[in-house]
Amino acid sequence: MKVLLITGMPGSGKSLLSSILKEKGYTVIVMSDSVRKRFEKDARHGERLMDYARRLREIYGEGIVARLSIEELKGREEKVAFDGVRNLAEVDEFSRLGKPLIIAVHASPATRYERLKRRMRADDSVREEDLRRRDMEEIALGIGGVIAMADVVVINDSTEEEFKRRAMEALGKLD
Repeated sequence: MKVLLITGMPGSGKSLLSSILKEKGYTVIVMSDSVRKRFEKDARHGERLMDYARRLREIYGEGIVARLSIEELKGREEKVAFDGVRNLAEVDEFSRLGKPLIIAVHASPATRYERLKRRMRADDSVREEDLRRRDMEEIALGIGGVIAMADVVVINDSTEEEFKRRAMEALGKLD
């Protein structure tokens, strides 16, 4: 099984890379969706998804979100990508499936914040101080270590078309 791990800060373009991988025949598992399934049943009143995921990690260890994501596999996948890797313990968990390749998507904070303000998911904010706080939470989870260990970094600082071109070039190097 070919295993790709996608990492990057919020708003960097991980979802766009996942779309490209789906077009290339990958099964894509969004790690936050694996957490969200449990969150809807088990969350405490007023708890944010990020806080719930942190609580899961405190109880079950740093690799829990990877283990929940692996449970999503049907067992017939030849090529799989996990979108949203946040720490090196998760990378270790995914190593049980084979040697994973890490792809980091990078964009500057200013670029990411503008994207987040436009997209407005439930966990997004228009306030820059909230976005900076969220970045610090991601860094505290260990995302910087995963980005540092990336096999490939795709810069997403231009147009969507340019990012797709860069991503396809990077993916070509991994084949």
